[in-house]
Amino acid sequence: MTDKPMELVLFRFAVEHLIRISRIIKQPGSHALLVGVGGSGRQSLTRLASKISDFNVSQIEIKKTYGMNEWRENIKEILRECGGKGDITTFLFTDTQLKEEGFLEDINNILNTGEVPNLFPPDEKSDLCELVRPIAKAENKCPDGTPGQLFSFFVDKCRKNLHIVL
Repeated sequence: MTDKPMELVLFRFAVEHLIRISRIIKQPGSHALLVGVGGSGRQSLTRLASKISDFNVSQIEIKKTYGMNEWRENIKEILRECGGKGDITTFLFTDTQLKEEGFLEDINNILNTGEVPNLFPPDEKSDLCELVRPIAKAENKCPDGTPGQLFSFFVDKCRKNLHIVL
């Protein structure tokens, strides 16, 4: 996300929607489904609400060659930010970015369980466990420090820190 100024006209209904979006994404583990006609300000208000809350905003950039591999790499990076680094992130996804049905399946999995099954190969999974080990120890979680406990801690952090806005 850039810090480029946005040219916005905030009328009463826009401010009300901004407050609603802001209230939703400030709750841990919350997500939003925004419905409205094109050009009604859904993306702008979500970006502004995220900026007010000092959250990161992630949005994929669709190109001609964008496919499932690029999608999975982007999702991995977003989950690493949220679960590993502890950054609170708003993932903004629009209907025009839905290039493959698999994208929707992955979003559904994240919304339901906080992870995408088999997204991380074993070596990356062990790297994630080592990334969250100090955080889990500081928070007095994962007493045994087993890989299963650490990955579960990582998924819990992802669920808490990632806000998907569709």
